[in-house]
Amino acid sequence: MELQGHLLYIDITQVCGIGCAFCMYADKHQVGMSMELSTLARENLATLINAPSVKRISISGEGEPLNNAKVFHEILGLSNGGKRFEFITSGFFPHTKMADFYDQTDRIVTATGDTCNIRLSADSHHIEKVKWRAHGFSLDYLQRRQPSGLSFSFRSIDTDRHFTRQYLTQELQRWGIEADITELGPLEDVLMVGQHRFDIDYKNLVHPAAGTFQGYLDMHGYIAAIEAKVNKHFTFGSLNKAPQANGMDVTIKPNGDVYLYGIEIQRLGNMHSERLDWQRLRSQLLRNPLARALYTEPLTELLSRLDNSDLVHSIVTRVNNPYWLVKELATHDGMLQAWEAA
Repeated sequence: MELQGHLLYIDITQVCGIGCAFCMYADKHQVGMSMELSTLARENLATLINAPSVKRISISGEGEPLNNAKVFHEILGLSNGGKRFEFITSGFFPHTKMADFYDQTDRIVTATGDTCNIRLSADSHHIEKVKWRAHGFSLDYLQRRQPSGLSFSFRSIDTDRHFTRQYLTQELQRWGIEADITELGPLEDVLMVGQHRFDIDYKNLVHPAAGTFQGYLDMHGYIAAIEAKVNKHFTFGSLNKAPQANGMDVTIKPNGDVYLYGIEIQRLGNMHSERLDWQRLRSQLLRNPLARALYTEPLTELLSRLDNSDLVHSIVTRVNNPYWLVKELATHDGMLQAWEAA
């Protein structure tokens, strides 16, 4: 199996006080574990981050990653340079503190020749919970400070795209910034401020509540939109546009446990207790029948092989996101075994 252009997701905290109703990690917020870096963890992360085959390192959380900004900056410091980092946040800090965070982030990535894209949540689930909104402030910061290593984009899980578009244009106007938004496809818009482009990415809401606005894509529609975007069938892993081969999609949890993203019923190791590198992770992927099937066969074809079509349909409808599907199917005896035996 050819694998290239890997994604590394690092969830650095479970701490979150925002309280979004949709949140899939709300049960973990009560524990509130935050990542700390042992000596071995630093060595493992440095090995994974600096491999030539990595296309992006995404820092997020099972909570709000600003609650562990210290470890985020420590992770940035492990890079040897030339890497693309991403930080996914609600941006809830007061603006003065947010500016300090941006300044420090820019200093670190500029010193090593890296870049960091700050992806700000811009949907109704987050906006209504956040007092200090960072969207207009961040683009104003960009215009005033012109940081050399930072860029900004937006993400939304709103079922109603109109909310995100209207909110962003109105919020930017409050900061004296005129913006236009153009739809590029069902999963992406582009926001233009003069000649400057800012991406808006849309993700499917997981477990939509009863009564949720019905304009969202169902899971099959979401998969079809992803396939149109990358010009290939949807499989698990890091989806790169054709003709480039896909890569591994690895996530590290706050306690150091390592998984393939979306296949989080099977632990690959722990960064505090085992040596990790991409070759070892690749070997584990190839030896694992379930992971190998999900990485090599289109998900829609795998779903068609499952016998209990009514049950499968109900699970697909309830979950509404392919990356949460395996966890749900694993609760039903025999379902995933059909893929492992394929």
